[in-house]
Amino acid sequence: MTVKQPEAIEITPDRFDNLKPYELTDHLERGRVLLFPTPPLELPSDEDLQFLKQKTPEYHTRKNISYYPEADLIRGIKAPPEIEQRTQAILKAYQERVGACLRRLVPTFTPGWRSATSSLRVFEENNRGIPIRARSDRIHLDAGTYGASRGDLILRFLTNLDDKERVWRCKGTVSDLVETYGEAAGLERGDELLRDSMLRRMGSGMVRGLSRAFPSLATLEQSAYDQAMRHMHNYMKESDEFHQDPEGMVEIRFKPRSCWLVFADMAGHSCLSGEFAMINTFMVPRTNFRHQEFSPWEVLDRYARGKSALPPDIPIGS
Repeated sequence: MTVKQPEAIEITPDRFDNLKPYELTDHLERGRVLLFPTPPLELPSDEDLQFLKQKTPEYHTRKNISYYPEADLIRGIKAPPEIEQRTQAILKAYQERVGACLRRLVPTFTPGWRSATSSLRVFEENNRGIPIRARSDRIHLDAGTYGASRGDLILRFLTNLDDKERVWRCKGTVSDLVETYGEAAGLERGDELLRDSMLRRMGSGMVRGLSRAFPSLATLEQSAYDQAMRHMHNYMKESDEFHQDPEGMVEIRFKPRSCWLVFADMAGHSCLSGEFAMINTFMVPRTNFRHQEFSPWEVLDRYARGKSALPPDIPIGS
């Protein structure tokens, strides 16, 4: 099995007026990265960026400072009220602008989607000294971050707000990663791979009930699908053999003030270096895919049924 390099598709301003129907979404459905050298939206003001760079690092309490639109709250920062409030206002405003931008660029992905988080990272990603499963410099597929997704996808819009390049190392798309490494990651073929047990369904009901009063508890809900994706995430981050094998690896460099868009659960990715970035996340129903055969749910379903995890060969625009 050949592990493919995730591709970066550059979208320059002169291309916007000549994009074919579904061109951007078809690339994203195949696990590709859309790179915007020129931002397709208004970035936070220089004054706001200076505030975030100078005022938030000393009050950082988690890997990210994140604003949660559904609960209208901020996490990952413990600061005087005026600093927390201004940080929240900046993250909230940018999430709204990103949402409006994506409704314009990829409108077929947006029906029924959920605005998940607007996050700020202020520390250098290289050698952060955090647990291996939390490290961004190890190649992985995102999984389990927002509770029970049950096949909904993690669409991320990222913005490099640093003065130097942000460097990613990527390897594989979800289909060839599951096909090649699923067994090593502990994925067992059979109906149980995607079927929630009665106990899990009962637990999910309890979590959903409690999360109405305590929104942050929603992240505790899991499903069989999310557990399978978490197995892939953990294996990829922890396996030295996986990282030492250069097949399918590629570096992608993002210049200062550039943006990029990717399904973070479809392209194996890591961040080797970079210090100051915004990450805006939306949960997209898998039913919004034009070709659901590419979705991680369908990949895992084929694997569970003893078939190849690889999708059919469907040309862009078909």
